[in-house]
Amino acid sequence: MKRAAPPGPDKTGAGRFRLRSFRLRITLTSTATALAAILILFVAASTTIVARRAQILDHILSAHLSGPGFGVATPALWPAIDAHLNASFSAFAPQGSQGGYAILRASRADGSLVYRSPSWPAALDVKALPDDSGLQTVADDATEWRLGQVRHGDMTVWVGVNRSLSNAQLRVSLWRFGAAAAVLGALIALLAWYLSARAMRPVEHLTGVMLGLNASDLDQRVAADEEDIEFAQLVTVFNAMLDRLQRSFLQAIRFSGDAAHELKTPLTILQGQLEHAFTHAAKPEQEEALVEMLEEVRRLDSIVRKLLMLSRADAGQLQIPLSPFDLRPILDELAEDIELLDAEREVRLDLPPLLLVKGDADLLRQVLQNLASNAVKYGLAGGWIGLSARQHGGQWQIDVSNASSGIAAEHRERLFDRFYRADHAHNRRIPGVGLGLSLAREIARAHGGELLLAEADQERTCFRLCLPAAL
Repeated sequence: MKRAAPPGPDKTGAGRFRLRSFRLRITLTSTATALAAILILFVAASTTIVARRAQILDHILSAHLSGPGFGVATPALWPAIDAHLNASFSAFAPQGSQGGYAILRASRADGSLVYRSPSWPAALDVKALPDDSGLQTVADDATEWRLGQVRHGDMTVWVGVNRSLSNAQLRVSLWRFGAAAAVLGALIALLAWYLSARAMRPVEHLTGVMLGLNASDLDQRVAADEEDIEFAQLVTVFNAMLDRLQRSFLQAIRFSGDAAHELKTPLTILQGQLEHAFTHAAKPEQEEALVEMLEEVRRLDSIVRKLLMLSRADAGQLQIPLSPFDLRPILDELAEDIELLDAEREVRLDLPPLLLVKGDADLLRQVLQNLASNAVKYGLAGGWIGLSARQHGGQWQIDVSNASSGIAAEHRERLFDRFYRADHAHNRRIPGVGLGLSLAREIARAHGGELLLAEADQERTCFRLCLPAAL
């Protein structure tokens, strides 16, 4: 079966990138939309503010130029007029600015100077001043001025406003507005992440139910009337799928159990008849043929017994009385059996003197014998087989390992599947039907433990049986 790709970035099509997280996409889309709206608002507001600021400056400057004060001013009043102009435009400069908000110059037609502000830039000499009426923008080395002139008889008066200070104040204000917009965007992102999480709760609840499903607990259902309308149909479809799955699974369990049960009695009768015929065989050829048939009948009987036990495990009826006992003698017997099966194999033992577990001794012996048999059948000839045990937390970890050439990655996850055998070339010369590991895992789980493939590299294969320790 093809495995699903893990969540994460995905590319579909040439140059197309797609995030696999729906919640992240919703968050990013909402945040990007909000930020785009804020950016448009920021640009529009900035443009409006800049234009409005320029209009206000021009309006105040024009109001000062049109006033009657310049025409009747005496030499003693010019400094006061200059100070008044600076005070009028000081609000358009950043805080902490040291004067220079406005400048004033008055001169006669003959070129004689009536008054000039102390801060009047030297670069703005008479030749640089505009002759046209109206407001003009003039820049010296580092400052931009907005200048206007008015004539009273033979006297010309120039008034200028420091546009550079005004622009600096605008930049500070816009930077603050931009920082506030960035903070607002971050808050919107957090809010979108939170709201998307709330929106995904029904899906997460459905996912939790799916993760909690197992073969003996297919009767779980999700109440559709408790979910939002948008998710009710999804929940209904999921419940219908569970109904179909439960019916199919129960039918498979019944078929497996019934078939195994119906085969058990005929096989027992057939085995008895073959054994009776063997005792009355007249020729060696007949005895040899009967021995082969008996071996096949016993093999079928073993398969039937395993299928019966697996069907009980599937139905949740594999009840095992748990009583404390020492597993060390069983492991010692197993080591002796391995030496009898293959005297050339080195048996490596690393076992504690006392190994107390809770369970059924006969069933756990069957699990360990299956693991040891596989180590003998599939291990390297002339290699070694190891039996070790150590206590980790409240569990015993019992390892059955052997020297091997490794197990291909595509076979590792299917080793515990029923009727699955990793190497078809071996299947033709090594006996077995592929039920041993599956049954061993079910027995381990019925004991509150687990059986897993702990290691399968090019030098060592190790199966680990985990069992609760008896305190």
